[in-house]
Amino acid sequence: MNSFDLGIRDCRRSDLDNICKIEEICHGSAEAIRRVAFTQYFDLFAPAFVLAETSSQAIGFAVGGLALGDHVRLAWLLDVAILPAFQGCGAGYTISRRVLDRLIKGGAARIQATVAPGNDRSLKMLTRLGFHTIDDIPEYFGSGQRRFLMELRCEV
Repeated sequence: MNSFDLGIRDCRRSDLDNICKIEEICHGSAEAIRRVAFTQYFDLFAPAFVLAETSSQAIGFAVGGLALGDHVRLAWLLDVAILPAFQGCGAGYTISRRVLDRLIKGGAARIQATVAPGNDRSLKMLTRLGFHTIDDIPEYFGSGQRRFLMELRCEV
């Protein structure tokens, strides 16, 4: 486990290139979300898009969004990524907690997330945050893309 001072702040448009680099390092180029999607996340969900940084570099991010519709109070934790050298230090938990708090403040009664079954670190973090597995979807993102659908019920 590393020892460092973690700063958390709102994402800025100027951070999106660094966020794309973090995403690709963490998820690989084939699975990484592309810049166009991060730009749209920023435009749609800026209040729930946060950056984790040390004094010298951006080390991770988390983004969530609220679903729209009459009487819909569902939100999503869309993506969380922490550079490998900083994983296991609580940074992912801390920035996810910040995003969840903002989604709850925005009116979310339920927050969902998906996670690959082999992603033990993310499963552990989401469980620690209060999420429970509600479904196991064999082809969530297409053929061979199994995901657990997890949910956090919020008190409002």
